[in-house]
Amino acid sequence: MTLYVMLGNLKSSAFEKFDHIEERDQKAKKIIESLGGNMISLFYTFGQYDFVAIIDMPTKESLVKFLAIVAKFGTVRTETLETISPDTFYKIAQEI
Repeated sequence: MTLYVMLGNLKSSAFEKFDHIEERDQKAKKIIESLGGNMISLFYTFGQYDFVAIIDMPTKESLVKFLAIVAKFGTVRTETLETISPDTFYKIAQEI
């Protein structure tokens, strides 16, 4: 599985149902799980992004499915980063 860092901003439509934000987060978690993934953590932030989520997904295809499902709701805009482990990074560095 691969860890992804998802940076996101809430759109104005998300604030129309702001009192249901916890339900929305739980729905996202269930969608991730239905695709074989796991939401490792979720934090709301101050600054350029409104939230940061760390998710573990089995394939890039499952990630794309999740992002497409979320996009259909029209409540968030996301930027997703694929990670590699420090050990992998160190191994690459030693090979160069």
